[in-house]
Order: sequence, then C-alpha cells, then structure tokens
Amino acid sequence: MHITKIELEDIKSHANFTHEFQRGTTAITGENGAGKTTLIEAVAWTLFDLLDYKRDDFVRRGAKKGMVKVTFESGLDGREYLVHRDTGMGYYVYDPQLKMRIAEKKEEVARFLWAHLGVEAGTDLEALFRRAIGVPQGTFTAIFLETPAERKKAFDKLLKVEEYRQGAEKLRETARYLENQINAVNIRIGRAEGELARFEEIETEHKIQTAQALELSVAAEKLNKDVAEKSEIVKKFDEAESKVNEIKTLFDKLKTEDAKAEIIAKQKESERNQAFEAQAKIKLVEEDYKTHIAALARLKELERERIERDKLNAEMARVEKAQVNVKADQNKFQEDLEKSLRAHQEISVLEPKVKEQEQFEKERENLRNQVADAKAVDNQIKSLTDKMNRLRESYRANQTNIKDAEAKSEKASAFENLQKRDDEIINNLAELRAKLEADEKFQNEIQNGLCPILSEKCLNLKPGQTLESFVTTQFSEVKMQISMLENEKKQLTDALRTSHEAEKSLATLETLRNREKEIAEEGTRYKDEKESLEKKTENLSKTETDLAEIETKLKVLDNPEAKIKMLQTEANLEMSIRVKITEVEKNLERLESERRILVEQLESYQFLDAQWKEFSDKRDRTADAHREFLTNESLAKLLPQREKELETAKNELRELTESLAKAETDLTAASKDYDRETHLSEKVGLLEAEKRLTETRANLEYTKKRADELERELNRLAEIRKAMQGEFQEKERLEKVAEATKFIRDTLKEAAPQVARNYVHHVSLEANQMFREISGNAERTLKWTEDYGISLEENGHDRPFINLSGGEQMAAALSVRLALLKQLSDVRLAFFDEPTTNMDAVRREKLAEQIGHITKKQVDGKQIFDQLFVISHDDTFEDYVDNVVSIAGNESA
Repeated sequence: MHITKIELEDIKSHANFTHEFQRGTTAITGENGAGKTTLIEAVAWTLFDLLDYKRDDFVRRGAKKGMVKVTFESGLDGREYLVHRDTGMGYYVYDPQLKMRIAEKKEEVARFLWAHLGVEAGTDLEALFRRAIGVPQGTFTAIFLETPAERKKAFDKLLKVEEYRQGAEKLRETARYLENQINAVNIRIGRAEGELARFEEIETEHKIQTAQALELSVAAEKLNKDVAEKSEIVKKFDEAESKVNEIKTLFDKLKTEDAKAEIIAKQKESERNQAFEAQAKIKLVEEDYKTHIAALARLKELERERIERDKLNAEMARVEKAQVNVKADQNKFQEDLEKSLRAHQEISVLEPKVKEQEQFEKERENLRNQVADAKAVDNQIKSLTDKMNRLRESYRANQTNIKDAEAKSEKASAFENLQKRDDEIINNLAELRAKLEADEKFQNEIQNGLCPILSEKCLNLKPGQTLESFVTTQFSEVKMQISMLENEKKQLTDALRTSHEAEKSLATLETLRNREKEIAEEGTRYKDEKESLEKKTENLSKTETDLAEIETKLKVLDNPEAKIKMLQTEANLEMSIRVKITEVEKNLERLESERRILVEQLESYQFLDAQWKEFSDKRDRTADAHREFLTNESLAKLLPQREKELETAKNELRELTESLAKAETDLTAASKDYDRETHLSEKVGLLEAEKRLTETRANLEYTKKRADELERELNRLAEIRKAMQGEFQEKERLEKVAEATKFIRDTLKEAAPQVARNYVHHVSLEANQMFREISGNAERTLKWTEDYGISLEENGHDRPFINLSGGEQMAAALSVRLALLKQLSDVRLAFFDEPTTNMDAVRREKLAEQIGHITKKQVDGKQIFDQLFVISHDDTFEDYVDNVVSIAGNESA
C-alpha cells in the first residue's frame, strides 16, 4: 500500500494543507516548527489510532475543530480509499468509486484497516506504528537503550508473544472450571450411591404397608355396618326426646306468659284508678284555670300595645336627637359664612402685593439660571484642570520611557550574533555530553588496560600510561569544556534577554516620541479652553449677591399669591353655605312637626301600665291552679281507654290459664313413652362405634399414603440409578476434555518463547542485511538478540548497542525497525523523523543513499517497500530521494 494524498484542516500550525504523494522515497523538509512532524502525527492518528496528547491540543489555535483526510491505495485490492477523522468524533472510511461510506465508527474502521494494512485482526496498530512504522522524533534508539525487562514489555506486545502467555493463562480458568465440573459429577455420583443403598429396605416396607392397608379396609367395612344400625335406634329415641322437649317448651312458655298476664292485669287496674283520681282533681281547680287563661290572653293584647308605644317613644327620641344635630349644623354653617365674608375682605388687602411678588420671582429665576450656568462652567474648569494635571504626569512618564528606550535600544544590534553563538553552544554541549556518556560507558568495559573491542593493548597510549588514566584524562578535558560552555551559555542567556528587551524598546521609541507631540498639542488645547471658560465666571459673585437680596424681599412679602388662592377657596364657599343654612332651617321646621304628632299619639297609651299590673296580678294568683289543671288534664282524658285496657287484660289472663292446664296434661302423657337413660346408653354405644370407625379409616388412609410415598420413592431411586449411568459417562467426557485443555495450555506456554525466537531470528537476518547496506561494510554483522537488544559483531567481537556511536545506533535501530515492519505486516511504508541525529556528514550521506535505495529493492520482482517518508531540516536527502516536499511556516496550501 502507499499514501496518495494527505489533507489537513486546522491541525496544529496548518490552517489548510493538501498534498499528493507518489511511491518511492519522499523527503519532507522545512524549518523547525514548520509542521513537518505534524504530517506523521496526522497519519498516525488517522490510520493507527495514535495521538500522544489531547485532541484540543491537536487543533490549530483559535479553531473549534480540526480535520485530517488520508487517501491511500490498498495493497489488498489495489483500490483507493479515503479515511476521514476529525476532533469532533467523526471517523469513517470513504470509497471514491462507490461514492459512499463503507465503514463508520472506531470499531468498523479498525476492522477495515486491519484487512487493508495486511495485519492480523486484533493487532495493536498503535504499538506497530510506535515501534516500527513511525517512531516519534528523538526516540528512535531509546527503546534499545532500555533494560531487557522494558524491551521485553514493548516488543512482546508488538510480536504478539504475550498473547500466547495470555491464552495459556486464560486456559487456567477453563482447567479450573473442568476440575470443578468433575468434582461436582463425583459429588452427584456419591450422593446417588448413598441414596440407592436404601432401595431394598424401602421395597420391604412397601410390601408390609400394602398388606396392612388391605386388612384395615375389611375392618372399616364391618364397623360401618354397626354404626348404621346403632344410628337408626338413636334416631328413634331422638324423635321421642324431641316431642317431649317440644311439649315441655310450650308448657314453660305458657306458664311464663300466664304469670306475665297476671302482672299486666294488676298494672292496668292501677292505671285505671290513677286516671279516675286525676279527673276528680281537675273539677276542683277548673274555675281558677279559666281565669288564668283569660288573664294571659289580655296580657298578650297589652303586650302588643306596649310594643307600639315603645316604637313611638323610640321615634320621639330619634326626632329629638335629629333636632339637636341639625341645630349644631346650623351653628357650624353660620361660622363658615362669617369666615367666607372675612376672606373677601383679606383678598382685597393682598391683591396689590401680588404684582410685586411676580416681578421679584421673575428676577430670581433669571439670577438662578445665571448662577447655575456659572457653576457648570466652574465644574468644566475643574475637570480641565484635572485633565491638564494628568497630562503633565503622562508627559513626564513618557519622557522617562523615551530616555529608557534610547538607552536600551543601543544593545539591540548584537541580538543576531548572540543568538547564533547560543545555537553553536547548544550543539557543542550536546556533542560533548554524548561523547562523555559514551566514554563513561566505554570506561566500564575496560579490563586490565585492554581494548574492549579488540581485547589487545591500545597502541595510542604513551609509555607508562594506562588505558584507565588515558580515559580519565579525556573525561577531565570534556568536563572542563562542558563547564566552560555552560558558563558562557549563562552569560549569553542574560545578554540575549537584555538584547531582546532592547529590540522591544527600539520598536516602542518612535511610538513614545509621537505620543510626546500628542501630549503637547492636547495640553495647549486644554489651556485655551480653560482661559475661555474662566472669563464666563467673572460676574458669579455679584450675581449671587443680587439673588440673595431678591430672596429676602420675597420672604418679607410672605407669598401673598398663595394666601389669596387659599382665601379665594373660602370666599367661593359663601353661596353654598347660605344654601345649606336654608336647608337646615327647613329641616328644623319638619322635625318639630313630627315631634308634635308623636306627642298626640302617645297620649292614647296613658292607662296601659295600670291595666298591665291588674292582669298580671290575676295571672300570678291563679298560676298554681293552672299548673294543677295542666298536670292532671292528660291523665284524666285517658280514663275511658284505661277501663277498656283493664277488661282486655282480664280476658287474656283467663285464656292463658286454660291453655296452661291442657299443656300440663299433654306433657304427662308424652313422658310415659320416653326413657332418657336408655337413650343416653344408645348414644354412648354409637359414639364408640363411630370412634373405632374413624380410627380405622385414619389408619387406612395413613397406610395407603405411606404405601404411595414408598412407591414414589422406589420410582425416584430407579430414576437415580438410571441417571447415575449418565453421570459416569459425563465424568469420562470431562476428564478427556481436561486432559486436552492441559495439553493445549502446556503447548501455548512452550510456544511463546519459540515464537519470539523465530521472529527474532528472521528479523535479525533481515536487519543485518539492511545494516550492511546502510553502513557499506559487509564484514560487520548486526544481531537482534532474544532479549530484544542489538549488538554488532566486528572482527569476532560483539559490541553492545550502548557502545555504538550515535550514527551506528541510528543505523542499527533503523534496520531492526524496518525488518520488523516487513516481518509483521504487509505495510510497506515508514516514516523517519530526523534519522540523521548524532551522525557525521559521511554517515548522513551514506544513510540518505541507503534509504533512497530501500524503495528500489525487489524480492521476486516485487518491491520490499512502496513508500518511505524522511522528515529532516537539512538538505542531505534531497539528492537521494524520489520526491521532495518543502513545508514553509504556517503552511496553508
């Protein structure tokens, strides 16, 4: 596969970037910060789901959302596909030929990419990119300098070696499950065997219970016949007993009713006598009773007349009260009339002073406006004074800033030279520190003064000088150079900071001088405006004095206009007051007429109180007779009814006495045909027979129930015996599955290191070939060891990765990563971000030449790699690549 186009929109420094790419090697060049590495990050995020920071940090500053489109030609079917991803969660694959989306969401896109990148489903694309396809800048050799444990953690995941171990570990759970299942089957078999041990015992008991049930059934049938015979005898006795009890009940009832009737007859006779006595008492008080009723009737009429008289008295009181109120109103209206007449007189006196007041008020208003205008101008003068003071302060501050800027700007010219020297020191420090680190590691390999590479005495040593002292001398020189450069770096940093500030001061100097002119012009304008305003406030003191004099004159006048308005209100009321006085006089005449009429009406009630006393005395004197009459009247009226009730009670008593005698005769006759003791004896015999029958039936039911239970238990045990055979078969099957699981688990455990060794062997062969081509030396052999470390064999000696020079480390790491990519996937593209770090000019040239040849190599007529991208800020690669893409700062096209 190979990438045909990359499109970026609002991604980091790129506002809008689009470029089409061809097969072969492409060099992407540009200044630091131009956004070269952003292209690798965009491909990593879109095709391999790798982004080393938050999405918001991936978006260009000021934009809301960023978008990446990567178009590639698939090695699976040779067709082009476009993968779209944006920071707003949009992620899909688009088919330009079908003009439709063929995969959406992260899961579908991942499955599509696994297939078209030529890797196994489930492959960690992030790890594949990070370790082989596009190693991040500055970390190309880092993993090979880590400990074996860290390298194993990284490459086991990439080579999927860990999956074998995880598979074996997951099968541990399966083995435990099978073991638990076998144990469960054994437990079930043991339980079944325990239950089947009771089979013969239950079968014997079942036969005994069946025989007992048959015997009890015969006995129950015989007892049932005995109970039926005894029930018939007891039934006849029950009927005779019922007849006797019925007659006895009737006799007792009649006896009770006879006694009750006798009591009622006596009671009725007593009530008849009470009514007779009440009638006699009424006749004695009847005359006084009639007198009392007549007195009550007359008092009722007098009460009505008294109510009418009281109404007239109340009306008289109302009229007299109204006369008092109307006379009070008459006095008040008379006083108001006098006030109104006085107001007319006062108005005549005040009218000449109103014109004088109006003239004074006009003069006061005019003077007030003049004072207000003058004060407003005075406020403007104060405001201008404040502005002029602030302007003077600004002028002084601006003068100070101009002097400071002029002094600082003299140092601005040295900034470029200082910056250049600072870059040189940084590069020199990096080289010296790398050399010091390599020498320190080299010193650790020294033994007995022999060269760790050739195992011979070093020929560069002076007589008497050891290899250890030689290396120590080298350390001291390098450390001294580093110390000198660091001190110079600190001084340069301070000088750069000062020079940078001087550049800023130089830029602001012209602005400060322009501001100086603006302040001078603004101060002149404020001064002219202030002088103009001060002329307008010269007469303010005289105007305020005139205003005070006018105010004093108005105070002496005491506002005659307001007084006239108030008096006019009272004067205007004269006519309405006179009308009210006339109405009051008419009301007084009307009320006096009403009073005279009421006096005449009250004269007709002058004897009412005497009559009320006369009939009240009669009523009180006959009150006892009235109460006695009312007390006995209702009872006396009941005399005829009470005599009739007495006669009825005597007849009922006579009839009940005759019925009682007849019932007594019938009871004596019925008792001769019934024997209570024989009846009780037969009842006891029946109960005993029923009890035996119940017991026999209960025993029969229990025996049948027990026999049925035993039969069901026998059937259940037969089923258990049958099921136990299946359990034995299941146990045998589970044991075979457990044996197969153990075999697979052991195989996976053993396969993990073998798979790793196999990968390492093939990658090592491929990496060695690439390294020889890059280095141009076929006598050296690159090895990728089983602990994922790199060593270089030269002249029969192995040099560990840590002892290789920076250029050798970069070439070795590059070879191993490309070999990994070739072995693990069908992906035939790679990204190299600044691969010439720590390389001298010769090795940079050699690496560029070999990278350029990689895409041209073929195996069986097919290219090994379709497309390589080299990110670099120098021009070493431009002569050895197929395409060059130059990225300018703030790329937008």
